Amino acid sequence: MGQERSNKTPAKSPENLNSERFHLILGICVEFLCCLPVDAPMERIAACLRAMKALLGGVWPRAHVGADQALAIELISVLHRLLLMRESSEIQLLALEVGKQILSAAKEHVQERRRSAEVDDGAEEKETLPEFGEGHDTGGFVTGHSLVLAALELCLCILIRQLPELSPRLSGSITGRHASRPPLSHDSSLLISASLTILAELPSLCSPEGSVSVLPTLLYLVVGVLQHTAEKNPDGRLSLALTSALQALKAIVSSPMSRVEKSRASWTSLLHSSASSMLQSWDSDGKKDRIALLTAITIFLLSANPEVMSEPGLQNACLQRFHYSVDSKDPNEQLKCCRLILSIFQHPAHYVVAPYICDLAPRVVRHLSHADSRKPQSHAELSVLQEGVRLLQALIAASEEQNRPPIVSMVLHLLISFLLDENTLSSASQYSRALHDFGLQSLTQFGASHPDQFRHLMSSSTTLRSRLEAALRGNQESLKPKPRTVRGGGQGSPSIQLKTNFL
Repeated sequence: MGQERSNKTPAKSPENLNSERFHLILGICVEFLCCLPVDAPMERIAACLRAMKALLGGVWPRAHVGADQALAIELISVLHRLLLMRESSEIQLLALEVGKQILSAAKEHVQERRRSAEVDDGAEEKETLPEFGEGHDTGGFVTGHSLVLAALELCLCILIRQLPELSPRLSGSITGRHASRPPLSHDSSLLISASLTILAELPSLCSPEGSVSVLPTLLYLVVGVLQHTAEKNPDGRLSLALTSALQALKAIVSSPMSRVEKSRASWTSLLHSSASSMLQSWDSDGKKDRIALLTAITIFLLSANPEVMSEPGLQNACLQRFHYSVDSKDPNEQLKCCRLILSIFQHPAHYVVAPYICDLAPRVVRHLSHADSRKPQSHAELSVLQEGVRLLQALIAASEEQNRPPIVSMVLHLLISFLLDENTLSSASQYSRALHDFGLQSLTQFGASHPDQFRHLMSSSTTLRSRLEAALRGNQESLKPKPRTVRGGGQGSPSIQLKTNFL
């Protein structure tokens, strides 16, 4: 956006120059996209979309588009039409990226208006501030005049194409939710991910009442993608589409609109309903990845308002899902479950996660108590035991001071049970040896942080002290260099004799 002045024409302000050139460039792109020949090369369409993307990357164009809602809606409509006409994944992905830029510009404009209103009216008058964002104080959206509805149509065009199961009309057809569907391609996953990223931004464009109106649709789509992509992978990894659905769920659940007084109760009710329906639908299909469900539960628990997951029936249902994974025979599932439980134990709001800590901590302890008789046979089993110790350490940090001594004693007993004596250390497997080293290292750190309880335990239990001493002796023996085997008899004189004695 240059600011040069021509001597042949009247001087124009920089704002006018920017506006003229912006509309000229944007108009050329829009005209080309609206009048595409049937045989238009994909390279030209992609170049046009990249030009729009580069244009909207500037500060002035973003501010202009964000302030002009009618222009933003028109651009989203052009992109929607392009998605309907072109099947190319590259074109569709570029169109979504441009759409995301348009919505980000609108979001920045709404946020700036909110900040300006707060500064102008003063912090003490926030109750009387006008409601910025779509929906205003009624929560209604007008078709053709709503950027939020235009963005929903843009994303639905992609999601229904890639996952027909999301459509109630298609859910009972051959491509419905009970049909076998081939795994999503990489391009399909990228398109779904880009669509979910846009959906997660929509509450920030709304007023509190408007966010309540759009929330059921957002939760239906995001949780729907989560359910229909949560298939177990042989390598245990979460797919790109599933990971994006979890990220979008977290962004929506933790939206500031959920904590605004006017909309808090409605958000809490809708989120509670979404979590409950997700648990019920997951049970109907045993092929779903249980870790994906536990991750979604953890997101609801840690990111939503505390009252969303406080209902006893919902708590019991969630705890039952954690029990399944803690007791699973798959060590990889156990490991991921322990990491999710660790994030719960480390949550700063202890009153929110207290029921989960009280229920899950004893179950984890019971699982770890069998480590002495069942030594790890794989890296995954070793990691489960190590993660379990970290869980108990986090439990100590979350407990009140008067409740810590029994937990500290339990952890010390557990770490000593990991140790090997001098007779078994040399013949132990690599995983048992790694667990032994982990136990010694953790005991050193744990003893330094809880010296009084460590000394009391060693003086009161001769069995534990003997085992620790045997493990230390075995560790020292393993560190000693082995004597070299001398060939030949006698003193074993060196094979090379120096003629000069330098001593």
